[in-house]
Amino acid sequence: MSNFNFKCYDIDEKELVLPPGLPQSIIARLIELCDVKFDVREDEFYNVKYPVLIGKEEQLKKAKEYLKLLTEAKLALRDIARLARKFKVKAKIYTDDEELKYILNVLSNDIANRDYIEIVEEMPEGEKEVIEVLDKKIYVGI
Repeated sequence: MSNFNFKCYDIDEKELVLPPGLPQSIIARLIELCDVKFDVREDEFYNVKYPVLIGKEEQLKKAKEYLKLLTEAKLALRDIARLARKFKVKAKIYTDDEELKYILNVLSNDIANRDYIEIVEEMPEGEKEVIEVLDKKIYVGI
């Protein structure tokens, strides 16, 4: 018996190679939001393994856009939560972009110090900081 690693996919499915070091939580969110599959491929010539997303072309295009948005939003949330913990305050985070608001709510479950942030439905009162994530504005108040 030969040692074949045979995988069956639709003929119109393509692959998107993911960058190395991408957190598993981001990959899981991409799978969830974009309805794509995940696999680890092996290049026998170079003897390396690399992660890929598998799906139809429009799904992978959407996944590529979300990859940027999820990564940037997660980094912003992580930094906000870290600073809020340092100063012992609860940061109130608001955005008027519904898609980004949904992503922030989802990602807030994936970061440490999430007890120090709150995604709110209305603009926080008082002084606010504005953070831009891919041309979308996030307002942070306390």
